[in-house]
This record gives sequence, C-alpha cells and structure tokens, in this order.
Amino acid sequence: MVEHARAGASFEDADVVSNYRYRPPYPEAIYEKLLAIAPKRGCLLDIGCGPGKVSRPLSRHFDKVIAVDPSRNMIELGQSLEDGRARNLHWIVGFAEDIDIPDRPDLIVAAASIHWMDHGRLFSRLKTYAAADHKVAVISGDAPFQPAWEADWHSFLARWVPAMTGKAFDPVGKEESWSAYKAFLDIDGSENFLSAPFEQSVEDFIRCQHSRDTFAPSRLGDRMKAFDAEIREILAPYASAGKISFTVKTKLVWGSIRS
Repeated sequence: MVEHARAGASFEDADVVSNYRYRPPYPEAIYEKLLAIAPKRGCLLDIGCGPGKVSRPLSRHFDKVIAVDPSRNMIELGQSLEDGRARNLHWIVGFAEDIDIPDRPDLIVAAASIHWMDHGRLFSRLKTYAAADHKVAVISGDAPFQPAWEADWHSFLARWVPAMTGKAFDPVGKEESWSAYKAFLDIDGSENFLSAPFEQSVEDFIRCQHSRDTFAPSRLGDRMKAFDAEIREILAPYASAGKISFTVKTKLVWGSIRS
C-alpha cells in the first residue's frame, strides 16, 4: 500500500483520474439551484474542480468560469470532456488556498472537495477577492442512496475502510467532520437533491470506487483483486445483464463568507 505525503494527493494518480469518469453525475436540479442562488453570472470560481463536473456545464451560463485543482491530470481529463475547451473556461493548476484570482467571483463552488482544504487559509484568501454580494456553495454526495444492497455494502465498508485508513467506518461522523467549513460561512440554506435512476455496469461501479481516495489503486496494492471480487459478489444478486440501477442523493449548502 502506498502512503501519500498529503491528504488527497491520490487525485494526482493517473489510475484514480482515469476512473473518475465512472462517478455518477450530480442531479440536474443541482445546476438549476446554483444558477438560482448566484447573485450575478459574471464569474464562477470552482475550487477543487476535478474534471469540472460543475464548471464545464455552468460555463454555458457564466461570462467567465475559473476552475482550480492541484491535480494536472484531473484538469487534463476535464479538458478532454464536453465543454472542457469552452472559451470562457479557464483552468488553473494549483491549491485554492494559495491562488490569486484577478476577477471577483460572484459564485464560488466546492464540489466533493472542501474537506481536503485548510479552511482557515482558504476562506481568508477567498474573502480578499470574492464579490461583495458573493455566494459560496458546497456540494457533497455522489454515492448510491439507499440501494437494495445497502446493508451488504455497509458491512463491506465496515471491513475495508478500517483496513485502508485505520479508522472505523462511520458515515454520520464523516459527514460531521466534513462540515467544519460551516464555521467560516453565514449559511443561507441547504437542500438535498435526488437524481433520476442511474444505470451502471458492475465493472464501472467498481472502477468508480477506485476514483475515491480511500480505495485508490495505489492504496489497495495487492489487495485490489480481493476488493474487486468482493464487490462483484455483493452486487451479483442485484444486477441485471451485469448492470445495477440506483439513485444519488446530493447535498447543497450555500451562504457567504463570514466577516
């Protein structure tokens, strides 16, 4: 098993990046809500953008979109996908805590990324250039929501998460720890969104797991074959023609940076 020097550094691994395309899409209503809460549509800043799941589609609605991520491989993947080369979409390789943005973003989005950042440094930096009436939106959740195999899946995670991280599997505690950023925001609201049913092959579902830091190929090492085989065994009773179907629950929290 490979230990990365920095939390989240696995997202620079070519194997993790190549598997990222197998993550389920966010519910379409998320994008509509982001547009609704944006005070203006001049500039969108997407921090920890990955391959641009937010910045690419929203490039059609903002004058300028700036997408920032420390992983060059993630950005290269994003540039190869739909709208990845939009003229108004500007990619930056770097850490959101360190970059300087000459524009004044109206909407700042962090999707599945805020928990990797140093919140004190991040919000202090963002405050220096965010528009006065800005909004910050945090998106979390792209895993199956209450699938038919949930009990078996939680048992699986209860074995594998401690094996890979040394910490117990605790989805509630994990969500609470990831919410530490709220101390830096004046929260306007939060909302949960459910996707339409999403169909995916079992093999692509397994690939999706390898896009996650905990189960990155570099972490699993020689355990990867056993890990994959166990998932296949769990999902086999629920698959039809090698495919499973599930919905995704995604949470959106929004507000402004506290003065």
